Amino acid sequence: MLSSGSFRCLRTSRIIHSSQCRSQDLRYRSYLARSFHSSRSNEFLLDLLEPASQAIHWGFQELHTQTGLPWYLTIPLGAALIRTCWIPIQYLTQRARRPRETAMQLTSAWRNAYQETARIKYPGGKEADAKKAEAWVVEQLKARREAMQKHNKYLPSWVEPVLAISFIPLWVLSMNCIRRMAGDERDIVSLIYNFFGRATSSIDAELGHIEPGFDTESLFWIPSLVSGDPLYILPIAYGTLSTFSVWLRVKDVLKRPTPASANSRQERWARLSKTLSYGLIAMPAFFTFAIIRTDMATALVLYLITITGTQLVQRPLLARLLGTNKRMPPLRAKMAQLKGEKEN
Repeated sequence: MLSSGSFRCLRTSRIIHSSQCRSQDLRYRSYLARSFHSSRSNEFLLDLLEPASQAIHWGFQELHTQTGLPWYLTIPLGAALIRTCWIPIQYLTQRARRPRETAMQLTSAWRNAYQETARIKYPGGKEADAKKAEAWVVEQLKARREAMQKHNKYLPSWVEPVLAISFIPLWVLSMNCIRRMAGDERDIVSLIYNFFGRATSSIDAELGHIEPGFDTESLFWIPSLVSGDPLYILPIAYGTLSTFSVWLRVKDVLKRPTPASANSRQERWARLSKTLSYGLIAMPAFFTFAIIRTDMATALVLYLITITGTQLVQRPLLARLLGTNKRMPPLRAKMAQLKGEKEN
């Protein structure tokens, strides 16, 4: 039998041990919280926005100083140069499109051929025969696709939209730079900083003041580059160019062959993507209304018009140089026929 003093010693030692374990667990959790806190990535991204905005601002000022052009010509020239920097990405996209479309055409033709062969291979009209035929078609298509991918390297279909939207960060930063040079503080960079509770004093010090040339230079009927277009000619011109650009893009997407995939979910997603492409045509009208409604500075509208116009020239020019503007006629495989059945 243990005495009462021994029981008290054991109980005390257990309490001390449990408290030590609890404190160690809390220290370990706090260490994990400090080491893997998600705000570190946000801080890193926010730290990149400030030098990027200042670098673009410096680039526009240097271009204006070196060329000696007025600001209403410097802004379009800078926008054209920014868009031209993305030619390698457009070249990669256009170059990878032809082999991928060829693979899609071949896959679609082979699928039709395999379906006809499966109809002969499993002539029974039962549900089990239909499942076997479908499984056989899926297996054959998978083997064909792997063989084509092995001997004909091409980028996956999801890479092209990713490369297309890779221009958006530079486009937004340049647009915000022009906006701030026009004295407008309603930019996306400041909104992002304010959302994460960061001050924008350094950016405001560099870009918060109106560029003198923006306020003194006029453009025909527009008194200054800081003010909006009183006749709405420039916003309507931007809306027209944007609508035409989006319409050409949607038209190009709708003409592309739908990839024949063994996965029905991928086929439904491809059809849905083509359907949603029609909704993009309405986006320029919304942006045009926003430009007129907010009385956007003429300097920024000139930038947007030049970016869109340069894109309209670059895209068909690259397609013509690379030969991707000509569509390949649909391929049609020679299918096996039943005995006594005439060939179509």
